[in-house]
Amino acid sequence: MARCSVAKPFCATTATPRLSRRGRHLSANATTPAMSTSKSGLPALSKPAKPPPPPLLSRPKLPVPTNTATDTTSGKDCPKKPPPEATHSHPSSSAAGDVLRLMDALGIPPDEDIYISLLRECADAAEVASVHAHITARCAADGLPSPVANRVLLSYAACGDIEAARRVFDRMPTRNGMAWATMVSAYSDGCFHRKAMRLFAHMCHRTLVLDGDCCSHVIVAVLRSCTRVGELRLGEQVHALVIKKGRVRGDIGSSLVQLYCESGGLHRSARRVLVMMMQHHCQEPIPEAAWTSLITCCHRDGQLNEAIDVFRDMASSGVPRSSFSLSSILAVFAESQHQGCCGQQVHADTIKRGVDTNQFVGSGLVHMYAKQGQLADAARAFEAIGGKPDTACWSALAMAYARGGRYREATRVMYQMKAAGVIPSEEMADAVRLACFRRS
Repeated sequence: MARCSVAKPFCATTATPRLSRRGRHLSANATTPAMSTSKSGLPALSKPAKPPPPPLLSRPKLPVPTNTATDTTSGKDCPKKPPPEATHSHPSSSAAGDVLRLMDALGIPPDEDIYISLLRECADAAEVASVHAHITARCAADGLPSPVANRVLLSYAACGDIEAARRVFDRMPTRNGMAWATMVSAYSDGCFHRKAMRLFAHMCHRTLVLDGDCCSHVIVAVLRSCTRVGELRLGEQVHALVIKKGRVRGDIGSSLVQLYCESGGLHRSARRVLVMMMQHHCQEPIPEAAWTSLITCCHRDGQLNEAIDVFRDMASSGVPRSSFSLSSILAVFAESQHQGCCGQQVHADTIKRGVDTNQFVGSGLVHMYAKQGQLADAARAFEAIGGKPDTACWSALAMAYARGGRYREATRVMYQMKAAGVIPSEEMADAVRLACFRRS
């Protein structure tokens, strides 16, 4: 009879093998932490807290000179107000103060060259005050040396603290030409023109001899103040002093030309100054500002032919012409008669020098061609303007079309002007309407 084997069911389990005592102990140790961890989590280990950092020592502060005395020399022409740098900055945060504190900690006494170098790097009046206090503390007995005092005075003036500069100037035992020139220039640059002229007169009464750059700086500064306040009498006296010294050239001559041009009706005096400058042209070139001022003055007084002669002398002398002088002479050609060929030559000069895309030059070209009735050339000059044309350019083109009888083009230019984001002024719109009304 064949042997029959009975298969075991799938659900049947085999008997677990018997483990020794050591095996049972290791198995219990391996399963117990996992079971306990799954049921109840263990608390995480906390890191020990870091000790607090040591407290930082406070930075020592340098003394700042505080003088509440009022300046008796100040006039009523300019308001007195503290410079913004000195009110918002703190002296202990300056780089110059850090250098001085480090040198004091190392026991290294600063010399004059170090003080001058630190004053050159000062960015505001607070830094200058901190260095000035350090210098005063070391040189209180003997006073400030002349180079250091001049540098302190110049630093205060450059930062706009005119009152502090005047206090340093008044405390100087001896004042050289550099100190006088710096103080007069500081008053003139700060719009204290009356004070600048009084200080210059006081300097002349002291019979101080100025030479070199100091003379040029102080004369240019006082002539600028005379021009701003219209003090022609003092300007003429300065002119006589300049002739006596033989320095009618460069910036001094340009300042004299601007003085006579701004005084009104004195373009002949300005012309004589320009002729004297041309005699010294080999020594020092004539600035472009002198030529431009005289051209503008002649144009304002209606002397168009003389303005054109001045521009011709400028071109023959080889002075480089920029957008300022070219735009001024274009306004002259727009008002003059029978000068169309000269205007085209100036236009060619602007293209040669690459300033025909300038807005001032472009508006001058449009205005000139519009006055001459050459509307096509005016439109081409307008299209050549680089960037976004300003209101003057749009107004010149619109008025050109309106005066030429092309009313549709004038109206179209006004709409294009609005589409470009440039709002036409009421005066310009009224002028275009009036021109169209007169032509109709």
